[in-house]
Amino acid sequence: MNIESAEFVVECNKTIAKVQALLAEHTEWHDRYLTYANEIHENLDVITEKKKKFHEWKPLHLYMNVLEAKTKMCFSLRYLGQDVAKLKISHKGNIISTKDFDAKNEKYFDCPVALDNSEWVSKDASNFRRHFAGRGERVDSSGKKNEEHRIESVLLSEFSKKSGLNKRLHHIQPVTIAGVARFQMPTPLSASNLKSLKYSGHSGGGIDIISRIGKSTKLCIMEVKDENKKNEPAATAVQQGLAYATFIRELLGSKGGEKWWKIFGFTGKLPKKLDIYVASVMPSIENNDTTFANTVIKTPTGDFHMHYLYFKEKGNEITDILTSLPQCMMNPQAPLQAD
Repeated sequence: MNIESAEFVVECNKTIAKVQALLAEHTEWHDRYLTYANEIHENLDVITEKKKKFHEWKPLHLYMNVLEAKTKMCFSLRYLGQDVAKLKISHKGNIISTKDFDAKNEKYFDCPVALDNSEWVSKDASNFRRHFAGRGERVDSSGKKNEEHRIESVLLSEFSKKSGLNKRLHHIQPVTIAGVARFQMPTPLSASNLKSLKYSGHSGGGIDIISRIGKSTKLCIMEVKDENKKNEPAATAVQQGLAYATFIRELLGSKGGEKWWKIFGFTGKLPKKLDIYVASVMPSIENNDTTFANTVIKTPTGDFHMHYLYFKEKGNEITDILTSLPQCMMNPQAPLQAD
């Protein structure tokens, strides 16, 4: 191991220790996430049945956060990762509303259709879906959060593909709620700046993408960046992902761990020692940082495996991927194609 690699391992161990100390100091998350797990787990069958009652209608995609999954039982409908409507399914019918998003829908997507608790099968709802089916980029693409959400959505669409020639990464599927809605997994941590890593309780940061990878399925935490730049390198991004991965492993070791394991889509028993994969995900540039690939951070309760994933995209489609994730590589270490 060279000096640079040794320093990376030291920094990773510091991140793990800091997260564990924060979680030990602030214990409110135990009961809160246990409640989340109990309520979401109880609703999984209901959510599955609700999804059967309508067609998603791409390029609009269903998302669910914890609140929606555990109590409200409604879906967020997003285009390019941005909320454009809420969809509620009940015995009275499938209802779509844009009341909270009309101004942004017009600003970002030039959408003139406003829906006030309209039936999903109504003419107005059909016009709304048709508008987004014919769109490409935003009218106004300003805002870093908007771009990050777009990139995440494009990646999720790629990862969600079934195995085949048009899937650029094999043996990967994003974690979803009941297999039907893209899941926004919250954490009680703020890890966007490792120097000020802190416990933020209810307002902590969310995991960008949480997925299952490999034939012998493993959990993978992905930290997504919309840019690849020197002041926020991949080695830093993967450590941010490590902070969230440390929380996930502590969560799986808590009282609600078995239920979270099921929520994440695993059918087998939760392992006592749990290996978790962590990947920095960002656009490819000429000199991608691959120095930290395959680094294993060993701990008594399981190891963290550090990896990169670089991608190219055009027209909201992934066109190429280079990754060190061994379970997912079709052509190991093959260079990305030139534009």
